[in-house]
Amino acid sequence: MTPHDYSLYLVTGRELLPPGKDYYESLHESLRDGKVSVVQVREKHASTDEFKEIAEKTLEVCDKYGVRMIVNDNVDVAAALPERVGLHIGQEDAKLAYARSVLGAREIGVSVKTAEQAREAVAGGADYVGIGPCWETSSKAGITAADALMLTKSRDVVAGLAGDRYVPCVLIGGINVHNAMRTLSGASTASRHPDGVAVISAIVSQRHPDVAAAQLRGIVDQFKQERSAVVSATLSGKDIYDNIASHYKSGAPPLVQTITSHVSSHFSANIALAFASSPIMSHESEEADDLSKAIRALVLNIGTVTEDALRGMRATGTAANACGTPIVLDPVGVGASRFRYQVIQDILNRVQVSLIKGNAAELCTMIGSNEATSQGVDSVGRIANPEEIVRKLALQEGAIVVLTGATDYVSNGEQVYSTSSGSPLLGRITASGCALGVVLAAALASAATKHNVVLGDAESQRLRPPRLHDALFYGAIAGLEAYNYAAEVAAKEAAGPGTFIPRFLDALASFDSWDADHFVQRF
Repeated sequence: MTPHDYSLYLVTGRELLPPGKDYYESLHESLRDGKVSVVQVREKHASTDEFKEIAEKTLEVCDKYGVRMIVNDNVDVAAALPERVGLHIGQEDAKLAYARSVLGAREIGVSVKTAEQAREAVAGGADYVGIGPCWETSSKAGITAADALMLTKSRDVVAGLAGDRYVPCVLIGGINVHNAMRTLSGASTASRHPDGVAVISAIVSQRHPDVAAAQLRGIVDQFKQERSAVVSATLSGKDIYDNIASHYKSGAPPLVQTITSHVSSHFSANIALAFASSPIMSHESEEADDLSKAIRALVLNIGTVTEDALRGMRATGTAANACGTPIVLDPVGVGASRFRYQVIQDILNRVQVSLIKGNAAELCTMIGSNEATSQGVDSVGRIANPEEIVRKLALQEGAIVVLTGATDYVSNGEQVYSTSSGSPLLGRITASGCALGVVLAAALASAATKHNVVLGDAESQRLRPPRLHDALFYGAIAGLEAYNYAAEVAAKEAAGPGTFIPRFLDALASFDSWDADHFVQRF
């Protein structure tokens, strides 16, 4: 038997149709291009007779386009329809054993939200499972952020499906074109990944559902093509030096907008100037659109998270995406509080970032690992396999990932670059990590300009994530190594952290005096 395709699973919802849009008109438009794999007819408030009539007419549309149909929750309606029609039940709906006794070998799916429920569904003979709600959703009453599985718990449920019998799974709940790629990637494990996404409002509530279906199917197809293994990135010292030189000698300094903590703002601005770039430290949402036309990179740093700063991050991130501008995200202390964690999820579900920089605890929090934990904004613990952490997060978020520590790691989801350069004095001054984010942003800006990297808007970036652009990956490495080398030079002359800071600024600003041979020989 040929396995069913669950790539794009459309759940109907007549109450969510745009004003004036007919249900069957919307259904025809959704299915006619062949992007939807399966339709689940969901009628929570219809009588059995009304449900049966809607299901029969829906089946006519599905048959016209060769799309499988599944009935939601109602065993009687499913039984009254041809045997090719399946059934989906929830935990509170008809029991799987009863549904199987009535429907025999028909396709039956079950909603699950824990690994235990997933295993029970598999043991009970379910043909597939729907995992969710992944995110807060308005399509189902009472589902709030507190009920959402988000990435870590979704991944736990997917992992719970491992076994002798392969049972497909789809993710559902609050999924749309903005977060579909990161939800699929974030719910994946090394051995198992979701088979598709189930959506309601992301298609049903759209004035042009065919366009929405094509976008979502493109994201799912792209995700399925991107499963890859770790490859060590090898760059010569000369290649890195040449990339750094290209930044310093690129002409007009790139304008880098930075929303960061009050503590780090002054130092980050000075670091930007030293690294041949121009800072603008604005978090005002009202000027986001205007500034987006001038800036060449954006830094979103949650060191100080006020309502104004968060509003500014949403606006500037959206505007930067619209212009195809590289964005660096610094999830400062993301594991220190649930508030910070939710802020990062909010940003990542709205904005496609180009690079994520963080310490071990911050990155572990973002992929649901407890190997390293947060103590305020500091990291406690040691990661056994840092290469896998950065690669996994890069795949999850479609961004280049930089892990900072005694050894730094950079990954684009396929390659991993590591370096032990730099100075311990960086860890003894305030805001050195925040300032690195600005340097990385400036380096991305220069690399994008030099190599004509076109990121496109947020949707197109999700189809070709920023991490897949080699020029940006190598640019990030160049920015990191420039920062670390300047720290090494400064540390040789500094008596301690107090004298290190001015020497660090001087070293970063004095590229023309760097010893190129010495730089290259370090690699």
